[in-house]
Amino acid sequence: MSHEIEHSPETSEPIAAGDRDALGRAMQKALASRDLPIPPYPSIALRIQRAAAQAEVGLSEVAELIGSDAVLAADVLRCANSPVYMRGERVATLTQAVTRVGARQIVRLVLASGLATDVQVAGPLSPLRRSAWLEGLSSAAICEALAPERKLDPEQAFLAGLLHDFGKVVAVSTLEIMHGQRRLDPRWSLDDLAFEVELQHLHFGALVAQRWRLPELVCQAMAEHHGSPGQTAQGGLIDLVRASDEVVSLLTHRPFISAATLVRVRTLQGSRERELVGRLLAKLPEMISSLEKPERKITPSPFAVARPRTTLSVARPARFGVTLRLGFDVRQYVATEIATEGVALEGPEPLQEGGLVEATLQGPPEPLRVWALGKISDPSPKQHGRFRVEIQPFALTNNEQVFWDHLVRTS
Repeated sequence: MSHEIEHSPETSEPIAAGDRDALGRAMQKALASRDLPIPPYPSIALRIQRAAAQAEVGLSEVAELIGSDAVLAADVLRCANSPVYMRGERVATLTQAVTRVGARQIVRLVLASGLATDVQVAGPLSPLRRSAWLEGLSSAAICEALAPERKLDPEQAFLAGLLHDFGKVVAVSTLEIMHGQRRLDPRWSLDDLAFEVELQHLHFGALVAQRWRLPELVCQAMAEHHGSPGQTAQGGLIDLVRASDEVVSLLTHRPFISAATLVRVRTLQGSRERELVGRLLAKLPEMISSLEKPERKITPSPFAVARPRTTLSVARPARFGVTLRLGFDVRQYVATEIATEGVALEGPEPLQEGGLVEATLQGPPEPLRVWALGKISDPSPKQHGRFRVEIQPFALTNNEQVFWDHLVRTS
């Protein structure tokens, strides 16, 4: 497929910044053309899923299938040796890795690994695509954890959680094609484009589900998860996806989710589900990290749209060291500003916006190691060759929240 959006006489000029009606029409026209940048569904995931479901197929046969793809094999070994699955010595063979992770979890890993390659490709709107993917991974983990409580299939719940917002990924890629064709005024803001993606993603998701021939309930989840609770005859899975959506929205907008906050999430069914989600949140960053591909080299996002200077609301000056793990490397930064929702840093390299990063904050009374979302990454206005980045702590535990609050108050 060429994935070129056809120009028409009335839309030959770039779509003016803020003209949401014109942008909406252009997106709908792209959707109607059905020539969208939809990646292929990872075929190896289907083969491994079928193999894992057969009683006569052993783990060595599953490992052999994985070994037919060198990139996938490396991902499986990395995941098996991640803190989520590490038990004892590091594994060195795929059979050991499959044994440690388990056949069912391997299917989820293979699917996430296959799709992550397309999600992580660089582009002018890559932070929006990465954010949608991280939210999908978070939703998948929540759906899988809650599925037994609702008497649903955990495997199907994971799939629905992972893919229900994949229409956003395709919508963002469609906007990038329009951007490459100079169809968008460069003064469009990232927030306005994100708003359009939110408006359109159900339509794009429905086409993705159809193209991939997904199970009917997963298709419904991708097309209808913003409707009213229980509106479909088989709404259990869709209601579960909606519950995960509400929790994930909290996760991406605040560093910490308290038990009291979860009580206000009405889509969660009772104290048992709130307890399960609370326990999962403590493990969630490590789980997401194990499913993401580490970058060997971080490059600045090629932004050509307007974007905010900062994501910090009421910031105060700060001065303490921060260590970031970027892909396979560790780099030293210095905090310059801090606010309740995050911290601004100066350092030697950019970071991937919209993804997770490990951060160690060298503040009193002792260093605080947290996972954080990359929010902004720009060349430093003060020092040539250095970068100003902003990070937001992600899914802090109770103890981490106490340290974070102290750091915000005393910096």
